[in-house]
Amino acid sequence: MLTQTDVLIATRIHHDLNPLTGEEYELRDRMLRKACGSFVLMRAGELPGDPEVDESYSLDGVFEWFRDCPEQITRVVIAGAKL
Repeated sequence: MLTQTDVLIATRIHHDLNPLTGEEYELRDRMLRKACGSFVLMRAGELPGDPEVDESYSLDGVFEWFRDCPEQITRVVIAGAKL
C-alpha cells in the first residue's frame, strides 16, 4: 500500500508484446522509498490493465535495479535532497 509520504525515486519504462494480440504496449515500473526507509518496486502487471505488484528491495537491490538496463530508467530529482 502506497502512502503520501512515499518518495518516487525512479521509473523504468519498457515495452512488451501482448501474446493475445501481438500489439506492443508500454510497461512502467516505479521504485519508491517508503517513509520507514525501506524500498519498494511497484512492478507493472503482465498485461495492460493488470494491477501493479509491489516487491520489497534492499538498498543493494535498488542499485542492482539501476544497473539493469539503465537506458530505460528515468531518475527523479528530489528537491532539497542532500548529495
